[in-house]
Amino acid sequence: MRNIPVIFLFSFTAVSSLSDLFYPHGTEKGDKVNPVADDVSSPAIKLESPFSFFGHTYSQIYVNNNGDLTFKLELTAYVPKPFVADGTTNIIAPLWTDLDNRKEGVISHNQYSEGSVLLRATQDINQYFPKVNFTASWVFVATWDGVPYYSQPGKASFQVVLISRGTLSFMLINYGPIDPTTHKVQAGYVTFKHSFEITSTNSNVSELSSTSNVNVPGRWAFWINQGSSYTTTSDLNIKVSEACKANASQECTKTLLSKIDNITTEVLSKEVVEDKLKFLTTQQNSLLVGKTNQDELISSFNNVLRATDKLMSTLVKKVETISSVSISLETLEARVTEVGPSCSMMEIPQLDTSENKMDIDLIGISKSEMNQGHAAVAFMSYTNMSNSSLFSTTISTMKLLSTVVSATLPRTRNTSLTKPVNFTLKHTAEFNLSGTPSCVYWKETDWVTDGCTLIETNSTHSVCSCDHLSTFALIMQTKPSEFQNDHRLDEFSMVAETLGLVFLVLTLLTFALCRKNPRVINTARIQLCISLLFAHFLFLLTQILLKSKSLQPLKLACVVMAGVLHFLFLSAFVWMFIEALMLFIAVKNLSRPKSKQRNFLNWKLLTVVGYMIALFVVGVSAAVVPEGYGSEQCWLKQDKDLKWSFLGPVSFILASNTILFSLIAFSLGYSLAHLNSQVSQIKQTRTVFFKTMAQFVILGCPWILGFFTADSKALEIIFVILISQQGTFIFIVHCVLSNEVKQKYRNLLGGLQVNFSPTIITETSTTQG
Repeated sequence: MRNIPVIFLFSFTAVSSLSDLFYPHGTEKGDKVNPVADDVSSPAIKLESPFSFFGHTYSQIYVNNNGDLTFKLELTAYVPKPFVADGTTNIIAPLWTDLDNRKEGVISHNQYSEGSVLLRATQDINQYFPKVNFTASWVFVATWDGVPYYSQPGKASFQVVLISRGTLSFMLINYGPIDPTTHKVQAGYVTFKHSFEITSTNSNVSELSSTSNVNVPGRWAFWINQGSSYTTTSDLNIKVSEACKANASQECTKTLLSKIDNITTEVLSKEVVEDKLKFLTTQQNSLLVGKTNQDELISSFNNVLRATDKLMSTLVKKVETISSVSISLETLEARVTEVGPSCSMMEIPQLDTSENKMDIDLIGISKSEMNQGHAAVAFMSYTNMSNSSLFSTTISTMKLLSTVVSATLPRTRNTSLTKPVNFTLKHTAEFNLSGTPSCVYWKETDWVTDGCTLIETNSTHSVCSCDHLSTFALIMQTKPSEFQNDHRLDEFSMVAETLGLVFLVLTLLTFALCRKNPRVINTARIQLCISLLFAHFLFLLTQILLKSKSLQPLKLACVVMAGVLHFLFLSAFVWMFIEALMLFIAVKNLSRPKSKQRNFLNWKLLTVVGYMIALFVVGVSAAVVPEGYGSEQCWLKQDKDLKWSFLGPVSFILASNTILFSLIAFSLGYSLAHLNSQVSQIKQTRTVFFKTMAQFVILGCPWILGFFTADSKALEIIFVILISQQGTFIFIVHCVLSNEVKQKYRNLLGGLQVNFSPTIITETSTTQG
């Protein structure tokens, strides 16, 4: 017979009424009422039928006023303790908190061995556990109906229903209206060997009436009779049959995977876990190698990883100090370490297997408010996952350079990392110095690099630093790239960026020289150059730091640089759009009388608008997808779809500028045909138009290549040249090809020559004398 364990937490907006959800209760239903007093309990209640609770059978129970039930002794504590499976306590706590029934509210209990209550219990259990074929023979109901909190407003209504027949036992917890409270709370249950929390914080206590694990708002259902003191799903439920052990088949493996997938809060012994892992890892190669279809291979790989993670999670049992369990099989090595609130260590020892090591700040993770001092980590090293077809999904020429490792934080509420995790991976294949090693992680269907960086490598080991946990490996690209593994392209890019920066500086110096000539400069053009100058300087600095490997460990710095680069390049596009808009207004003014011509916006206002638009886009992007910044190249992560927060605005501005330039060209043609008296002004405007349009094509259009560079090395090289030389192109268009600028330089050089000549003559005369 197979049970169905607690599965997941669901939340609903609707709340069932007490009449629908609660079992019959109250004195009119024959309930016995608890004493009306603070911090007391009912007398020992003799059970009409023995009740089995996780391997222990009881004949009595206490209904305690502060929202819990115990079996051996009454519990009057009003401050709940964290659930710790210490081998001494069995507690059922629908809502353990400081309650006071002296002014109002009723705490009552009743037992049933016949009648409609048994029929209702039978229907409920068969609905939630359909494979049990259960008929209730005894029901115990304890109800807290509108009981106020001690010394503060608000009250709570909830109920526990214990249901049994022989050795089969179940429990329902029903929640009615629950008002918020500032008292400490604990909801769930704790046994000798494990615990289950519905909530342990008062911040969400009022949501209990809208949560469930059986899709009924306010109701939680549990199967609690099991003869093992470990689990809510007995070991028999996931036992490998003798027939499967003797003649293992893929069908046997699929059956075991299905059973393991149902594991939720169970705690199993090391021996039980080893037994299941031994069978699973023995069949693992046949699952992977036997697949020819890539989708089937990926599905099998994911199933194996998920099952192993589930089994390792059952070794976590919430300790007070620190505990560690090691498993070593022929094809799998695993370590599970957990810490509790009484752990005095500042950091845990390095987790290691025979070939790999892992450094993680588990103590820091445990100190999170949500974790309340508890945290666990599982580290697994697989030696039988060398199937190369799994590594052909991203790069066609690569080989596995290490064993596959996996890391999780099982049964840890807040899994956010306090600092990057470092994996030291031993090379299992010959290290080719001409190859390109990369740290990768498995993302459902593919091996990707985002969030993982190679920070150190030698001939025997490599160290990968990752900002998340997953399944990892070290791979080596075995065929050199077309551009010598991209090293020459990186060097070429840095030289080109430096040249472009030099010309951007020369452009800004020229604009400063011609600052009184509106035909040479305007606010938008100056701000465009400033944005590009800072953007390309920061990009060059990032590339230098990445090349020296001094930036990889500084994840936050990389994230900040990515955000600033995003802002600066977006600002450049915004200023390009503003310049086109200003030109459009200037052209429209040509066809209007001077009295009706529109003035340009104030330069201060333009500056604010130009930068605020880019800042708004970056701010929204960071708020919506905060983990999207800080790829391996300190840019936007490709797997987070954050690239569209850059490509989207860029595409919009490029399309808008195309429309504006079309309208400007049409307006200029119309003005040349009808306004002969202003031909000079129109020709000047037309010159500015062609320069601005050339600037738009040169600066904007190359970014379109960014959509296609991943598939073509030639396009990537062209993209690098065009983007890095933006400063050079601006200098040519607005300085070298400008008659006003050339005249300004002639005047400047002529003035220098006049001032310089007398000095030469004097020196010559002196020499001759």
